[in-house]
Amino acid sequence: MQGIRDVMARHHRSCDDLLAVAERTAATNAGDAALDAFARFREAMLIHFSAEESFLFPLFEQRTGIHLGPTQVMRLEHAQMRQLLAAAESALATHDGEEYAGHAETLLIMMQQHNLKEENVLYPMCDEQLADQGEAIVRQLATALDQSGQVAG
Repeated sequence: MQGIRDVMARHHRSCDDLLAVAERTAATNAGDAALDAFARFREAMLIHFSAEESFLFPLFEQRTGIHLGPTQVMRLEHAQMRQLLAAAESALATHDGEEYAGHAETLLIMMQQHNLKEENVLYPMCDEQLADQGEAIVRQLATALDQSGQVAG
């Protein structure tokens, strides 16, 4: 059986792939194609954040009673990444490749660190604490994350 960690980590990889496509597109085309590729990545990230913040994290918090722990840290990091997403998108829209590259690099580093914490700490805790609801949670998460589509390119 797939666990929460499996589904969420797989979506992390999908987001990573979408960022790679956006990076390649931005490196060769500063126009609409780069904006479109980045928009697909941004949408996948926002769907991921939403699945966690509106569904998974509240379930974990309700079950454990932990509200000021790992989920709070993840929410704060999501807010920081939302700001970087907006800044990178703005830089692409104004054709500022150097500014875009800086924001994208910072975002990539933050994503890598964030994903490690989720995959090695929070998701295993979720799998353990929510084991009695695991299959239903995995189905709901998979459905929510499927909204982000597949990697293009």
